[in-house]
Amino acid sequence: MTLNKKNYLLTSLELTLYTLPLSFLIGSLIVNINVLIFIILGFYYLIKNKIKIDINLTNLSLLLFFLFTILSSMMNIDIIGIENFYKSIFLIKYFFLFILIETLIYQRKVNIKILFNIFYFLAFFISLDLCLQFFSGENILGYKPWEGRITGIFEHEAVAGAYLQKVFLFSLISGFLITSKIKNKNIFLFFFISFFIIVFASFIASNRISFLIVISTLIFLIIFYRVFRMRLLAIFIILLPIFYSFYQSDDQINNRYQKFVNKIEKMSFFKIKKVTTGQAGIIVVKKEEPTLPNHGKIFLTSYKSFKDKMFFGNGLKSFRYNCKNYLKEKNTLCSTHSHNYHLEILHDTGIIGFIILSFFVLSLIFKKVKLLFSKELDSSQKIVLSLLLLNLLIELFPLKSTGSIFTTWNGTLLWLSISLINYKNTYESNKKF
Repeated sequence: MTLNKKNYLLTSLELTLYTLPLSFLIGSLIVNINVLIFIILGFYYLIKNKIKIDINLTNLSLLLFFLFTILSSMMNIDIIGIENFYKSIFLIKYFFLFILIETLIYQRKVNIKILFNIFYFLAFFISLDLCLQFFSGENILGYKPWEGRITGIFEHEAVAGAYLQKVFLFSLISGFLITSKIKNKNIFLFFFISFFIIVFASFIASNRISFLIVISTLIFLIIFYRVFRMRLLAIFIILLPIFYSFYQSDDQINNRYQKFVNKIEKMSFFKIKKVTTGQAGIIVVKKEEPTLPNHGKIFLTSYKSFKDKMFFGNGLKSFRYNCKNYLKEKNTLCSTHSHNYHLEILHDTGIIGFIILSFFVLSLIFKKVKLLFSKELDSSQKIVLSLLLLNLLIELFPLKSTGSIFTTWNGTLLWLSISLINYKNTYESNKKF
């Protein structure tokens, strides 16, 4: 059996998409190479087969956002430098990634269920690797915990918890699609155990916000999704005493989560402190100055810097340069980025860029919510689409700290998540053997 050239090209295109989840485990360079190969093969395939891209207002608004980012970066090139200006041009890859995945899904040329399955098996593998490192001191590659953090296969990058959180719902979709098709008790048991391990691995990875999101997502699913309720409730009930036990007995875990609790306590606007002076026992009530956690200081600094160029923004990756101007002010701190998608977009592209991207996101969400309540989808498709919408809303929740939307690793994973909103539970293979 031999593939004709037409289907060989499609097979190669599919492989670049299906290997994208694996590239996140290897590093940003491989992610970039994978995305570029996918884009080149994708456009070559569309042109060769005369497949048209749907140019609508939603897609045009996304293109406009990236073009405006380039404009803003060019206006601030004296601050951000020529290298970051070139990087702003390279960001157009995310627009190409989105429209290619959208077109390939609508044309039924790729099977997104395979992508979900790969995300699930990688999440399970990473979780087992984290557990191995936690209990034995070394992971499968011989890596030891890095600076007291359980990092697993990521070695010196403490992003394992973030990765598990970002692909958690993709993994759940995989489990749902497989178990709804294959009614087998052993398969149900396997998925139950695997998700148990994934949630536990998220806990020991000690990415506090990521773990909190996973737990919050579990609770949301238990309340609103009857199809998952009993299995996820069982996982939640079993894990609670295990979490408490390790929190009490493991110094590293206790230290990480206790710091998180302390940060929450410091987020109050003021504290009341009672001071007793003199023999008469006079009580003086003093309002202490607010103390922001580090992320709060970064948020405040980002907002102060944003106000300097509110409309057109400061350009790509400008916060690391501008934040130094505010260090003499109270509750300010420098970092490589704003640690919040909304603040980063406001800071780097201004109100105009924020409005353009907001239009794209809201327009996309509106279309999918409308589809969710239509009769075009069956119950299984609606569950998958609603989980994808939930995943997007979690990623865009405005009050949480995040990675940078413009970096290769985090940005690609985010834009891939946005692209998968176009999921349809249909796949027709046109390959001829």
